Amino acid sequence: MITIALLALAITLSMLNPLLIDIDLYFHIFSAPLPMFLFMSFLLGSFLALLFFLSAYIKHKHENSSLKKILKTKEDEIDSLRKNPLRDDHE
Repeated sequence: MITIALLALAITLSMLNPLLIDIDLYFHIFSAPLPMFLFMSFLLGSFLALLFFLSAYIKHKHENSSLKKILKTKEDEIDSLRKNPLRDDHE
């Protein structure tokens, strides 16, 4: 619902503000309609969010695989301890 509301707001703004605006980046001035700059900022934000979540996904995937290796080692150790009979070395 929030996405639809933001999309409706963006469309309304773009319809009401078809004026050309200038963005000065010190080395170059970009002149384009406001809706284009809104769309470009949306794409940039989406791309940065994707990179952030992708890096978090890769981190968790790596952590998951290392934990699976540790679990396998511990399970093998428990199985080997179960197979060995108890010894009484105090006699």
